Amino acid sequence: MKKIIALLTISIMLVLFVSCGNGSEETTTTTEPSTHSQEQLTDTETTLSTETESSTDAKETTHESTTEAKSTADPSEWTEEEIIEFYKNAAKKSHPNAKSNQVMVLSELIINDGDGALGFFIKILEPAIAAVIEKNAFDFDGITGGFTNLTASDAKNIKAYKSGEYTVIEMTMKEQSDGIHADAYAGSVGHAITVLGDISKVLAEFPQFNVDVENADIVVRYVNPTVKVKINKDGFIEKGTWKYTCDPIIKNLDISGIMIRKADAKIDYIITVGGGF
Repeated sequence: MKKIIALLTISIMLVLFVSCGNGSEETTTTTEPSTHSQEQLTDTETTLSTETESSTDAKETTHESTTEAKSTADPSEWTEEEIIEFYKNAAKKSHPNAKSNQVMVLSELIINDGDGALGFFIKILEPAIAAVIEKNAFDFDGITGGFTNLTASDAKNIKAYKSGEYTVIEMTMKEQSDGIHADAYAGSVGHAITVLGDISKVLAEFPQFNVDVENADIVVRYVNPTVKVKINKDGFIEKGTWKYTCDPIIKNLDISGIMIRKADAKIDYIITVGGGF
């Protein structure tokens, strides 16, 4: 019975990835920009890939920036700061009426409970769990991320160029690592693409399962984060794709007396506007 309970809990943790932060429940806090999108994220487990990364604090101050004149009309000659400013202005302008779509794809799931039994059951159910996650694609209003706090230092790579009447902006963000308690709109990735946030608050909604999150070793990494948008002549984001791979690692997690030694998963997270770009 305990194996089944633990199995169900792991399944719930995966499904949480698509149900956390329900848009109808979202509220704006003093640590967040008032223009947060109503997307939904949650939790899982995972292996990792390495690269430059930045850890985030649970709280940060919103920085409102002022618009400065571009040094040139050619976006390819803009400084990184000018590109970021142009993107932020477009995101703010687009946010009230933007229609975004969120899709997630489970590409890996490994559970190790020591004797292998739970991992075996999970392997059998993996296709069903993946199907549940992938069927939970949905639309939401707004532009993803805490973009009012976005700065050039959040990115590894920034470029802009003209494509007909459009301005195209492409950014590769610095990878980010979060612990159990995090801010969904903070950090190098969170400023551009909403991240998981506070895992403990999500699991607290399931009191029937005794999940000892606080004593577990949990790190959630956001790898390969990229942003690509097409901005029209009126300054609105007409098409865009924001994506990363959520790469959590959970170790020594006690679930109703069952010790999960290690849980790994990879979930590709993709947001699009206007069908993507």
